[in-house]
Amino acid sequence: MYTNELERDKKVIIEWLRRLGVEFHTSFLIINSEIENHPIVYANDAFYKMIGYSEAETLGRNGRFLHGEKTAKEASDKVRACVASGESGVVEIVNYRKNGTPFWNEISVEPLSFPEKNFNFTLMLQHDITDRKRAEALIKLQKETYRGIEKGHMLSVLLQDICQTAESFFIDSAKCTVLLIDDDEFYKIGAANSMPKGFQEAISGLAVEEDIGTCGAAFHRQKLVVVEDMGSDYLWRNHQQLVKEYGLVASWSIPIFNVEGKTMGTFGIYFSVPLTPHEEDLAFMEEIGSITSLAIKYSQQQEKILRLAYVDEHTGLPNRNYFRNEVAELLKEKREGFIAFISTDEYVAVVDQYGHSTGDTIMSEIGKRLMLSQNSSEGLIARFSDSTLAMFSMMPFTKIPEYLEHLLQGLVEPITVGDMELFLTLKIGVAVVTPHQENSEELIRCADSALSQAKLRTGEAICYFESEHDEFMMKYLRVANELTAALRRNEVGVHLQPKVDLATGEILSFEALARWTSPDLGTISPDVFIPAAEKNGKIRLLEQNILQQVLDWMKKRVEQGLKIRQVAINISADHFFHHSFVPHLMDMTAEYGIDPQWIQLEITERIGFVDIETANKVFKHLKQCGFTTSIDDFGTGYSSLSYLQKLPVEELKIDRSFISNMNEPGTLAIIRTIIQLAENLNMRAVAEGVETEKDRQTLLELGCKVGQGYLFYKPMPLNEAFFL
Repeated sequence: MYTNELERDKKVIIEWLRRLGVEFHTSFLIINSEIENHPIVYANDAFYKMIGYSEAETLGRNGRFLHGEKTAKEASDKVRACVASGESGVVEIVNYRKNGTPFWNEISVEPLSFPEKNFNFTLMLQHDITDRKRAEALIKLQKETYRGIEKGHMLSVLLQDICQTAESFFIDSAKCTVLLIDDDEFYKIGAANSMPKGFQEAISGLAVEEDIGTCGAAFHRQKLVVVEDMGSDYLWRNHQQLVKEYGLVASWSIPIFNVEGKTMGTFGIYFSVPLTPHEEDLAFMEEIGSITSLAIKYSQQQEKILRLAYVDEHTGLPNRNYFRNEVAELLKEKREGFIAFISTDEYVAVVDQYGHSTGDTIMSEIGKRLMLSQNSSEGLIARFSDSTLAMFSMMPFTKIPEYLEHLLQGLVEPITVGDMELFLTLKIGVAVVTPHQENSEELIRCADSALSQAKLRTGEAICYFESEHDEFMMKYLRVANELTAALRRNEVGVHLQPKVDLATGEILSFEALARWTSPDLGTISPDVFIPAAEKNGKIRLLEQNILQQVLDWMKKRVEQGLKIRQVAINISADHFFHHSFVPHLMDMTAEYGIDPQWIQLEITERIGFVDIETANKVFKHLKQCGFTTSIDDFGTGYSSLSYLQKLPVEELKIDRSFISNMNEPGTLAIIRTIIQLAENLNMRAVAEGVETEKDRQTLLELGCKVGQGYLFYKPMPLNEAFFL
């Protein structure tokens, strides 16, 4: 009797919930939490409409019947945990409709308890958020595409990422392709990893015809083309074997346009079932097509720029710039290996007799043979100069001699030059890479020095760099002596790094950074030439040169009607205390017609301990003239409230060394203190070296609103920053 009463009470409750569902327009379902399988006991009409299943197909089943390949186990477990614990929760999960189409479902889990009857049910509100998820995916995809282009990722990788994002919003059998079309109107596979290899091989290189294939029609008609049955559609009459072999049924394709409106390819989706696009599908495809167009355009531009910047045009080998960059990245891995410079005694004689093009042929052939002889993928061979190849490889010290001998064996065969066979006499200079080394330029110099020693020996020779031959100060003096001529020849340029609003990423201002590439010394780090300039009395000349370039850049922006933003310039103590410092600033800004408010002077905190009274006078003079000031590298030197509160400074810059160690509690406390100190003194705190999203979020939580770093922008030449 008691059991019958329970069942009767449950029916009453279910009937009450059913009446509630009639008035409830949001789709929802109710499950019985008391039964282990948590069956669905009621769902409203909105829910059935959303999933495409009928009431008979739904009631009594566990909600997992809506799961599929794209459903994350973590999301499913979270729903189950909420039900089991009787707690509320919101879960975003991929569910599947009856026709196999996945959709993003936001499930709000709410327990329903009837204590007087000792019954427990769970209400699950359902909300289709696919449109929102698509929009989020498009934004993320666009950012990742730009980031990938900047990092030099291959176009095929970028396009494949676009295809994978698109596929995730269609049925599991969906296969996306990007077909590029050349000037002669032939297909080239841009991305099609989901398609069988045989399909790719059949399509690649085919002529693009208007009445052949969905993509061909979309290209020529310059609009969306939908084929619901490829097995019978006229467009696929010539490829029925492909259609049947790979189980293709429906296909949609849109043209990809460049900025001039010219069609340069197609984006296609293939399905194993008949499928017609909805309006939101078409809008999604249009957005995907736009991102694909951007990826192709900018990747092609980047490829052209990178080729000019990093490839030797005569041999096709990577050039000196590329090698230097790669060596710098190599050292970050903190592993063992070597850098080698390779030359041949015969090069000069061949160039004298046959010309430079023949010399290029020799270097190209040596490079090819070295690459064939390499037994490691973790290496690089580049043309460092006309007569020298450079290489690096990662391996334990003990294996280097054997490895180099192996490389030489690959060059014993003669090279054909004109009508003669030339046997080469190779010279190799080697610098060993150890895990603690950080200076890539120094390693390159060591390898070059070792090559010079090898050239002094008779016959084939391998020399290792063993000790330091140069005095430390000699290096500084040479740099300082070259610096004056470099400034005269405009070799020292300016890079700008934006300071941004940490919350929005909006550019607020810039910091000017000196960069020097010398024809003789190569690229010289600011950590080398700036201290050398200070030590040898040339720092004022350097900083005045930087100021002049910045003002000239600003003037050009004003002339073109572009928005002007403040630029910060680093000033040394020697320059700051010089009697002509402020008058020269006023003269220069007046000459270029730039209001002083757009120039900020960044001074290291150590300046306060040189002469606090004089420093205070200079700061006040700068403020009266309209300039703003900033204390750079705050917290790393002689931080003192006694001098800081006396100086009319607008900004405190938190040194990057603190930001990079924010995970340490002590460092976090220091950063928090600096931010609070700046706020209490009516100054703005600016974080340097913001490199990760976690850094940004932590700084915002601490109250820091402005930052700069690689998360937002790397330092860039003036011309690149011109339109920012």
